[in-house]
Amino acid sequence: METVEYLSETLRTLQVHYDALSSFLPPPTRTRIGNNVYFRHSEKSDALLCYLKGVKLISTLNAALVLLRSGYAQEIGALCRMADDFFYEILFFTEPTQESGPSKDQLKMLEDFFKEEFENPDNLLGSAQNRDTVPRRKINAAFGKLTKDQINPHDAQNTAGVVHKAFSGYVHGAYPHIMEIYGGQPPRYHMAGMLGTPRIPEWKNQLVTYVYRAIMVTELNSSRLGAESSERELRQLLIEYETALNCKPAESAAAMLQKLKK
Repeated sequence: METVEYLSETLRTLQVHYDALSSFLPPPTRTRIGNNVYFRHSEKSDALLCYLKGVKLISTLNAALVLLRSGYAQEIGALCRMADDFFYEILFFTEPTQESGPSKDQLKMLEDFFKEEFENPDNLLGSAQNRDTVPRRKINAAFGKLTKDQINPHDAQNTAGVVHKAFSGYVHGAYPHIMEIYGGQPPRYHMAGMLGTPRIPEWKNQLVTYVYRAIMVTELNSSRLGAESSERELRQLLIEYETALNCKPAESAAAMLQKLKK
């Protein structure tokens, strides 16, 4: 099977799991906010946050595959920056909490996540709410635990930070990133995709890694929610994915996930 189609099929499988996992959480209900009605959850938790971040991760990677098929390499970079955020945020809440409960930073992120964008949506200019966000370096530090037996946790955190900064250039339109769309014979700016250029296989390989991560955090979410059947199936999916795409890391995903669950 062609790689892009295999990635797409894998994401479809993950969608099925997230649909099933929704039954382990209270469903959202119609809630009046200002003069409009929206779907909102009355019961909020870190498990719900991680579940919703996982849902958003799968949606983002599906969008990245659509862009890949049309050659929009730059825009894939922006989506991968988003996907990084969702991945590390899920790991952040997988970190062991203090004996007395979640850490201050975990509670801060939880409160910030469920905060409405506007206190009064009928008065957008006068009711925007300030956000007290957790520094990205603290969120990325959770990655250090996952890789501590392979690299120094400080180095792992720095690596995550460097990737975050590099991919941010695609979001903000940094000069070096924009110049990646220039080239060809004769040279020109490729504003309608970059099919047929070396950028496409480069980003296809990136997406292999991002879908791999998506499987990992989906298994973590399954474990967190007590969905044992889903957890077993996702563990097998990880093994099959590593074999099919020859992307097995130095340490197996199963071993890394087991450490996170301790």
